Amino acid sequence: MLVQQHDAQQQQQQQQQQQQLEQPHELSDTDSSEWVLPKNVAGGAGAGSAGGSATGTTQQQQTQQVGTIGQQQPGSGDEAGQLYSSATVYAVRNGNGNFTKFYYKFHNVRMTKKALYFYMPPGMARPEENWVDFVSGNATLPTLPTMIVIKGEVQRQKWYYMPIKYTTARAECTAWTTKPTYFLQVRYSYNIWHTWNEGLMGAFQTLREQGMLPLAQVDAHGNLREVTEGLSTECPTVWDEELNGTRPETTCRKRLGLVKEVHCDMKNQGWCRPGVASYRRFDGPIILPYTAASVMNRWAQVYDAMSTDVRDFSLVDGHCFKSLLVGKTNTLNYYQAVNSTSEIQAHIRERVEAMAVFKAFVSTAQREFVAQERAKNPAATQFRGYANKKMERLRQGIGPEDIDLVDYISPSEVPGLLREELPQLKQMWAKRRKEIAAIEAAWKAGKDVVSLAKNLDSDEEDQGDEEEEEEEQQPRKAKPQQPQPDADGDEGDGDDDSEGAEEQQQQLAGAGGKAKAQGSGEVDKRRSLRERGAAAAGKPTGEGARRRGHRTRGGRTLLQAGMGAAGDAAAAAAVGAAGAVSSGSESEDLVLDEAAEVARQAAEHEEQLKAMPTILQRTDEYQLESPRPVVTYMSRNFFSRGVLNEPDILRYILSNYNVTLRVTTFEEPLLQAMELLQHTDVLLGMHGAGWTNGMFIKHGAVAMQMFPYGWRLPDNTTIRGYNYREIVLASECKYFEWVSQRWDYAFFRRIDFNRRVKMEYVLHPDPNGPHPVDGWPGNPWIYQNTYVDMAHFGPYIDAAMAAAKIPKVPNPLPVTLKDAVSSTGS
Repeated sequence: MLVQQHDAQQQQQQQQQQQQLEQPHELSDTDSSEWVLPKNVAGGAGAGSAGGSATGTTQQQQTQQVGTIGQQQPGSGDEAGQLYSSATVYAVRNGNGNFTKFYYKFHNVRMTKKALYFYMPPGMARPEENWVDFVSGNATLPTLPTMIVIKGEVQRQKWYYMPIKYTTARAECTAWTTKPTYFLQVRYSYNIWHTWNEGLMGAFQTLREQGMLPLAQVDAHGNLREVTEGLSTECPTVWDEELNGTRPETTCRKRLGLVKEVHCDMKNQGWCRPGVASYRRFDGPIILPYTAASVMNRWAQVYDAMSTDVRDFSLVDGHCFKSLLVGKTNTLNYYQAVNSTSEIQAHIRERVEAMAVFKAFVSTAQREFVAQERAKNPAATQFRGYANKKMERLRQGIGPEDIDLVDYISPSEVPGLLREELPQLKQMWAKRRKEIAAIEAAWKAGKDVVSLAKNLDSDEEDQGDEEEEEEEQQPRKAKPQQPQPDADGDEGDGDDDSEGAEEQQQQLAGAGGKAKAQGSGEVDKRRSLRERGAAAAGKPTGEGARRRGHRTRGGRTLLQAGMGAAGDAAAAAAVGAAGAVSSGSESEDLVLDEAAEVARQAAEHEEQLKAMPTILQRTDEYQLESPRPVVTYMSRNFFSRGVLNEPDILRYILSNYNVTLRVTTFEEPLLQAMELLQHTDVLLGMHGAGWTNGMFIKHGAVAMQMFPYGWRLPDNTTIRGYNYREIVLASECKYFEWVSQRWDYAFFRRIDFNRRVKMEYVLHPDPNGPHPVDGWPGNPWIYQNTYVDMAHFGPYIDAAMAAAKIPKVPNPLPVTLKDAVSSTGS
């Protein structure tokens, strides 16, 4: 009988599976019913226009579950059930505050790795050519796009084009993705600038402005408020074909009022974390990268903090999408120089607020990530400083009293020297070439090259293990224990103490049976003394009492104080007194008590919200760090747009100002870099991707970006670097620029002179020759090394210090600067 029932159930399951295979499959997305798309969005393109204003879709069609293509979909097309696409064209501001950039939200489109398919309704003409660039995130024409330009290494192509095919053919939707989807691609995702600007900040603010990423600010007790900074109360601006201009979207998704709670439970609600957190993190929109490398890097946790639904493109290749965002808003798009205008306009204030929110969000995400990684493996996440101990000493900070330590920053360097020409790298590559030659010889001889490669790696590991064992066998000197910094830079807590105790127990265990017996005797002696004292006080003793004691340490005790025999008598008397009160007055008092409790809780919550720090930290007067102001220098002590006399810069600062000077190469984990910059009053360094970290600078601080010779263009701009200017201006910082004026202090690199340049290598640029007009890679001017002329650069440092209100010392220390000619050997 049981066998027959099992066979019947199995046959029924097979029939259900067969029915599902015969019908188009729809993804089972979490809480998809919550994602109600805009109803009959005006200002889009689709039904009846070439870039038109009517979408021809309804809320009912957009939120229903799509079955077979042959069935009629209300509001989606004709009587035959044909599915039609539509799109909304969103307008965003350019540098002058005008709406001249555009991005798109598509509905009912199909996308593969090779193309995006738009199913045109009757009467719609194919749009004219218009490209949307994934790097800038925008198009320059308000019509529908015909091509998505995806830059970066995609399928071995540096430029990849995804055409948008407008077709009247019947939609071929065999699978549906119903949740809103943000489509992105990051070129050179290993680079911090490209990942943050093209990926993270674009996704963050675009989803916020589309009402798909509600945020909550949470305090340590779980009290929360909705984050409204950086968002306009008005609907997004769309392009209207009939008006031939922009207007607010008629009906838009709510941006504010999405957070319904005033308190969250950190133990039971995964999204609830102190700081700024995504309220819809676990049922939020889909983040869809074209290549997985765009998001799978060392900053992946920030995407995960927005929405845990980050999908690989292969999972949705060929799917139809109910709502697909292509492009991004310009609020946090730092390719767009919003601050190019001198007037403080509304969109600039939105950028400042949005930047403050983004910094708080990243800080929360990174702290959570570090805590999770530390729980898995505390040793692996502990930051012990730079491997170069001299550089670590500079990272920790030095003052005028340590001025002799400035020479720690870098060894002597030869201008124009290639990184590959360093002696240690030469040795490494010579060894590697021998290994490769051995593997090639084995392959030609028909031997197993995989095993040979593994043996070579294992030999290196064994050699490293032997060296570690030799170090461990050496006698250790007793040192006083000091708290070690954790992964977040704080001193050790209870976890570190417990690890130290375990290590001490292991050492005792290895010392022999005598020490173990002696330790056991001490423990038994202390235990007997405790139990003797407990017995004298009338308390329970023994193993059971010890277990009960451990049970109550972690939280509340099982029996509250005063609940013994006397407590029972008092409770009985209270019950008798309460019984004398009439039932009517009892219910009235209960209602009054409940109302009073609600009012008390509301007042308490308001007080807690007032105590919550504001996201945008503005003060009437900028507060310098104490006990001394902090100056942070970003070092590029390698052979790519490097500074060849960095010690001279540090020496000048410490000889003239009583400050704490810190040096960073941004090799430290993100959390440590953030904390370093959040306590920086003046930031300076040579132009480079490291300036992306400038987004974490202290609000209202001072920043100065340095540029090599020849970078100043006739219109007073620079061939690169305006995007980093925008980043620090978004934190309302005072900004300075310095461009080298000495052609003889500029040193070209031999590696940059190749067939593309079509000229022979020269050490210095020709002051009378042509200067660069762009910042494209491959240009020898881009990565030239610079010897800084302190006679010219010193006054710029003084101006930055004056802007930060850091005074010069009355009696500057004497400084002896190195001679550029003698130091370079030329």
